[in-house]
Amino acid sequence: TPSDFTGDIHRYTVGLATGIEEQGVNFELGTAVERLSHHAGGVDVVLARGEGESGAPQSETFDGVVVCAGVRSRDFAAQLGDRVNVYPVKGYSITVNMKDEASQRAAPWVSLLDDKAKIVTSRLGSDRFRIAGTAEFNGYNYDIRQDRIDPLIRWCEDNFPDLSTVSVTPWAGLRPMMPSMVPRVGAGAQPGVFYNTGHGHLGWTLSAATAEMVAEAVLAQERAGHK
Repeated sequence: TPSDFTGDIHRYTVGLATGIEEQGVNFELGTAVERLSHHAGGVDVVLARGEGESGAPQSETFDGVVVCAGVRSRDFAAQLGDRVNVYPVKGYSITVNMKDEASQRAAPWVSLLDDKAKIVTSRLGSDRFRIAGTAEFNGYNYDIRQDRIDPLIRWCEDNFPDLSTVSVTPWAGLRPMMPSMVPRVGAGAQPGVFYNTGHGHLGWTLSAATAEMVAEAVLAQERAGHK
């Protein structure tokens, strides 16, 4: 449709992070969250930063937390007294690196959905073509199976024979799915605990809307006198 568009999620998130960092947000990249516990004074978060000689985990207390931990959200929710039934569903994609002009001309600029093959595509700039599909239930396994990648390559070759697949970058990731396919967004059972998770394959699509919903939930608790 005329309203359809695609974008580069990496470029978007890096730009967003830069913008909010300038407004005072502090990022702790490479830090693992090991454990959460709620109490009357807030939420204790045990962090493994790997700092110092021992690299021992460190505990910090926060007024509140927003759990948006993808497929690990279920574990953290259980520690906080909530049941968030997120399950990992593995999806695969390939990025066709179009290094020649013939391939760049052959690839479509509009997004495509092949409903029969369950495949979607996006054009990422002038020289990349993303093809994604499949849903695999295999626990927390990140292995990239060639028998899942090959059908994506064949689909490209069958539908766009002038597009070279000599250079293809495979990828696999775990989508955090809820049984209802509706994300868990809003307050938890305890004051100061919030969730923004379970978006499945629509994480970027829903991100701005659900972030606003979480912000409203936080403000509602503050107005009610909870910190």
